[in-house]
Amino acid sequence: MGANRIERQQISDPRVLARFQQTQRSEADVEARKLEEAKTGDTRKTAGEKLDISSAAHRVADMRTLVEAGRTRIAAEPDVRADRVDAARRRLEAGVYATAEARQRTADQLVPVLRDLSQLLD
Repeated sequence: MGANRIERQQISDPRVLARFQQTQRSEADVEARKLEEAKTGDTRKTAGEKLDISSAAHRVADMRTLVEAGRTRIAAEPDVRADRVDAARRRLEAGVYATAEARQRTADQLVPVLRDLSQLLD
């Protein structure tokens, strides 16, 4: 079919011809996009379409990233060893950790952990 013929009839009005050509291009674009989506499985929005994401959605996405980072760090940690926990509990009950030196050592070890947590939340 020619660009200026519809079912073998000449289109004389330029406005009708322009509308027909626009419709043909639009239909071809839609078909090409559907074909590409079917090939790639990609159904994302195309150029010219706009997607607005609220600040709340951004915060949720950020929190999800933090949760995933936390899960990754937890997964990297060794499993809890009950024998070591029991030994630490006995030392605590015996007062081994009730000294100023032990409290300072504990605080020194907690500072980097709290700093990392603070950076994740900022």
